[in-house]
Amino acid sequence: MSIRSLLFTLLTISGALAARGQQFVTHGKIEFERKTNQHSLLEESSMWDEAMKKNSPKFHTAYFDLYFKDGLTLYKPGREPEVRQMKLFQTFPSDNTIQTNLSTDSSTVQKDIMNDLYIISSATRKIDWKIGTEIRKIAGFDCRKAVGRVMDSLVVIAFYTDEIVPSGGPESFSGLPGMILGLAIPRMHATWYATKLELIDISDKDLAAPKKGKKTTKEDFNGRLTEMLKDWGNEGKRMIPMILL
Repeated sequence: MSIRSLLFTLLTISGALAARGQQFVTHGKIEFERKTNQHSLLEESSMWDEAMKKNSPKFHTAYFDLYFKDGLTLYKPGREPEVRQMKLFQTFPSDNTIQTNLSTDSSTVQKDIMNDLYIISSATRKIDWKIGTEIRKIAGFDCRKAVGRVMDSLVVIAFYTDEIVPSGGPESFSGLPGMILGLAIPRMHATWYATKLELIDISDKDLAAPKKGKKTTKEDFNGRLTEMLKDWGNEGKRMIPMILL
């Protein structure tokens, strides 16, 4: 055997072994940490002054869990932060619970608005993602950058890994060739980053859609929301995208 043939054989064997050693995650639980720069929100609002900034933390932190298995994901509020934080009313007035069926491109969302629960069933959000070349390490995974746009003009920056098979992610974001582990929305001064992945067994109960709340359509809910916040001026306009996220 020539040296060239030997090298080719060794490269083929090593490539096959590497491919065999690579594992793809199909089920488990991901914790996400959401951070919002509250001071940036205040700086944009004429309703607040420097005194409010001095009496509130710069960042508000919240945790969420994403369960996934067999084309289903469930995203919901997770553990409380170790240090209790003051949350400004502008800072994501609704913490969503979202079941997403990636096989049927449908979702069931529970939103708590002004102490009223709503259940909204709709198709999953369609996002025209542009995949880039930047790679970032998140929760131990190499994640590729993608940029999308929602609600006409809201820019979203995502980082996904193809080592976690389902094409889901935090909140209502999906549609990339793998799991979204990092998300940033500059206009909302907010980021979502995975802190850890737990390879645990996932039951049907873990993935069950939320049921408690007034059932409504996406269009009806949007109309109700606009009506509820019409007298809030610029603050109402700012809150609408956060609620619809």
